[in-house]
Amino acid sequence: MNAKQLLPFVVVLLLAATAVSQQKTRVPDSISPDATTTCKFTFTSGSGPNYLKFCLTVNGNVAELMSPNGEEHIREGTVLEGYGICDFTSLTRYYDWSAEDSGNWQPPAVIGAKLPLTIKRTTSDGIWTLTQVFNHNTADPAVTMTMTLKNNTAASRDFALVRYADIDANNANGGNFNNWFDFDHESAWGYNNGFNLFGVMLYSVPIGSPHFAFIQNTADAPDPCSPVANLPSSNPWFGDGSVGHDWNGTLGDGKSVTIGAEYRRF
Repeated sequence: MNAKQLLPFVVVLLLAATAVSQQKTRVPDSISPDATTTCKFTFTSGSGPNYLKFCLTVNGNVAELMSPNGEEHIREGTVLEGYGICDFTSLTRYYDWSAEDSGNWQPPAVIGAKLPLTIKRTTSDGIWTLTQVFNHNTADPAVTMTMTLKNNTAASRDFALVRYADIDANNANGGNFNNWFDFDHESAWGYNNGFNLFGVMLYSVPIGSPHFAFIQNTADAPDPCSPVANLPSSNPWFGDGSVGHDWNGTLGDGKSVTIGAEYRRF
């Protein structure tokens, strides 16, 4: 079964698992004071076509991605990039999308100030710990991320871990914020057609955990418990959209899963 065939089955499972949760719980409209788009760490490498500049917030968001020099792909308009967890066992959502934060996290722990840089964050109820290790690929401009999600409880828990970005490629396509979006099983990307124009791909390093990529017909952040609610009816899709990736499964007591992803400029 190929990626296009697999996605509908995964979607059905997710929608069935979250139908009740959507009736009981919804993503808060309010923005937590923990939310920040401020660049805490900025890194640059390469030159010419291999130039890469990106920054991280203290919470572990990629709040800027420029490659090559002068072509920004995330820090345009409202900065939205980050991670979300759905705890299907308790029907609880935890997320940080840079400009939006669910408010149910403990303060981040930052280890180091150079690459590779580690940012660890535990949910306020102590159930989950997300450890992110950031680095870069200097030969093929990319921001690499290793994310480890740990279940801190003594019981098995069903989860989804979502990474998402409001891609506004090529300085928001000159300011109109419309890009082309497409996806396959391992990756989702936003881009513009034409000479001297570029795109950004959110790519999942192949692993054993069930996963799938998706795109949205909106720039708004997804619901971690129902990430494909805004999937376009057809693709490629043109407009002010966004990209994401979902990893899901079950973690036993005290167990963890490590996944790899990257933002790759093409």
